[in-house]
Amino acid sequence: MRLFYAIGSTCAVALVCGATVMSGQTRPVSKAAASGPLVDSARPIMQAEEVTLKGVTPIFGDPSKTGTYIIRTRLTANQEGRPHYDDQDRFITVLKGTLWIGKGDVFSPDKLLPIREGGVAYLPANTHYFQVAGDSEVILQITGNGPVKSVHSELDAKGQPVAEGGPYPRLGPPPRRRGYVDPDLLTPEQLEQMEREAAAAKAAAAKKAAAQAPK
Repeated sequence: MRLFYAIGSTCAVALVCGATVMSGQTRPVSKAAASGPLVDSARPIMQAEEVTLKGVTPIFGDPSKTGTYIIRTRLTANQEGRPHYDDQDRFITVLKGTLWIGKGDVFSPDKLLPIREGGVAYLPANTHYFQVAGDSEVILQITGNGPVKSVHSELDAKGQPVAEGGPYPRLGPPPRRRGYVDPDLLTPEQLEQMEREAAAAKAAAAKKAAAQAPK
C-alpha cells in the first residue's frame, strides 16, 4: 500500500468535503457553517482560541463552491471513517492527536498507518481510503479547492458493495488486540525496537523468497 504523505513526525490523511465524511458520501454542511467562514477579506486573522469545533468548522471559503477552502474537523476517540474517495485533491494537517489511515475499499485494520500530531498529508483526487481516530480526540485541518464531493466506496472481503449505513463487516479481531498501538504512547526505545523487528522480518521474508526462487 502506498500513500502520498509528508512527514512532520509521521503522517498521512483524512476526510470530509464540507461535511463530516465519517461513512463516505457527501453530507450537508454542519450547523457550525451557518455563520460562514471565520477568515475572509474583512477578517484576515483568526486565533486558535476563537474556534469552537463541533464536527466540521469552516475556516475559509466553502467546499461546495469554486475556490480554495480550509475546514477543521473534530473526531472523537476511536471514530471510524469508512472507505470512500474525494473527487478533488486535498491537504490534511493533524493538529491534535493521532489519525490512522489505510488505502483501499476494504476496511482492514491491518493496513492502518499512523499520522501523528503535526503530520501533513497530500491525498490526490480519487484516492480510496479509510481512517480511525486514535485513543483521544483528533483535530484535522483540511485544505483544497472546491467544489468537492465524497463518495462511499466500501467493499467486503468478497468484493461486494457495503451500504453506507452498514452493517459493516468486521474482518478480524478488534484493532487494539492486534498491536494497534498509538505511537504517541510509545517511548523512543519502543519505537526503535519495533522498527528493528519490522526490518528483520522484511529481511527474513526476502531471504526466504530468494531461496525459493527457481535457479
